[in-house]
Amino acid sequence: MTFSGEINFDGLIGPTHNYAGLSQGNLASQKHFNKTSNPQAAALQGLDKMRLIMDQGIPQGFFLPHERPHLKTLRVLGFDGTDEEIINRAAKQNPILLKNVYSASSMWAANAATFSPSIDSFDQNIHITPANLNTMFHRSIEHEFTKAQLELIFGDVAEVHDPFINISGYGDEGAANHLRLCEQHLKPGFQIFVYGSSAFEVHQGMIARQAEEISKAISVTHQLDPDRALFLKQNEQAISAGSFHNDIVSLANEEVFIFHQEAFADRIELERILHHLKDHVKGFHPIEIFSEDISLDDLVSSYLLNSQLITVKNNEMMMLLPKEVQNHSNCMRWLEEIKSSSPIKHIEFVDILQSMMNGGGPACLRFKITVNNDELNQINEKFLLTPKKLMDLRALVTKHYRDKLNPADLLDNNLVQESYRFLDELTQLLDLGNVYDFQKL
Repeated sequence: MTFSGEINFDGLIGPTHNYAGLSQGNLASQKHFNKTSNPQAAALQGLDKMRLIMDQGIPQGFFLPHERPHLKTLRVLGFDGTDEEIINRAAKQNPILLKNVYSASSMWAANAATFSPSIDSFDQNIHITPANLNTMFHRSIEHEFTKAQLELIFGDVAEVHDPFINISGYGDEGAANHLRLCEQHLKPGFQIFVYGSSAFEVHQGMIARQAEEISKAISVTHQLDPDRALFLKQNEQAISAGSFHNDIVSLANEEVFIFHQEAFADRIELERILHHLKDHVKGFHPIEIFSEDISLDDLVSSYLLNSQLITVKNNEMMMLLPKEVQNHSNCMRWLEEIKSSSPIKHIEFVDILQSMMNGGGPACLRFKITVNNDELNQINEKFLLTPKKLMDLRALVTKHYRDKLNPADLLDNNLVQESYRFLDELTQLLDLGNVYDFQKL
């Protein structure tokens, strides 16, 4: 096993994966609204990506799908009766609400939380803050189970904080707006928090999901050195172009920092941060993508930077990209250039079409953590993949998941039972006991 400190936890894609077009500002989500999805293919594609990481000798973890449909939310909102009665009443009274509680959006694990390694914190503890995700209703119902799951996985090794207060404007979208630069994963790093706006700014026609106040509060809660906690504001043009999260227009791994020319709002502040990193991170390697080489529109449509950048053997880096990048000749030229001029020596393309159609690339599907060997040994191993566990998960997905799911199928009461049966067998397979609400009734 090649372990240099990094582990990625990917979201296992759930059986209700569908295209309901719920994510405003996400161009792919809007484009594929009401299209037929393939939950089985989605989950198998995600598992194949995890296997590729494992093939590099790097530990790979996973998050459970959330319980969907989330009937607890409907009950809180006044729907009562049996599961079937609740689904039927919601379908008649508020079909959009029903789509929200069916969403499989927890698959995009980058939004689960923000992670700070112990090496960066004054108290030398790992700190994890679950994201409140309050900008979008279908995601705002995730944080309770996310926190419970994070405690189940990391409770013996990390301090898992409560999500920040869930009120208007105070949005937190987790690691999708967070970068870490360092000489090596287990050396002290600089954390860059990227925010869309202050909670008190008003924008017309634009949703800035990450609040400046939340980003700064997390840096304090995680006990980070103020000189090593850096803040950049997203460019409004980038958000409007479809970069609803910063991980569509920038990417970092160890000493490499890749960003588009139009990613950030304040060029002077960006230059200051770049100089600061150059002075303090050995071998710091910034790579700027210029608009004349790859336009913002091409960057967003290709998801070039919504990729995983991982360190493999000989301290070389591998970039895992969505296969859609191959349709963009300018992106392919850029990839060839960086192989000869940066630590990135290996390029791999992955088929995650089902996720991409809803606006989630390789980076969206994973939650990246950094731990030392002692901390690794304290992580709940039930959530770490082995070759056998990977095969078992594939078999369970193939057994239970549909290969076609249309929006009208959300009215099918059989889908509720199919989803719950899968989740029940999943927790039995992993020997987790009863973790879902429906298992506790």
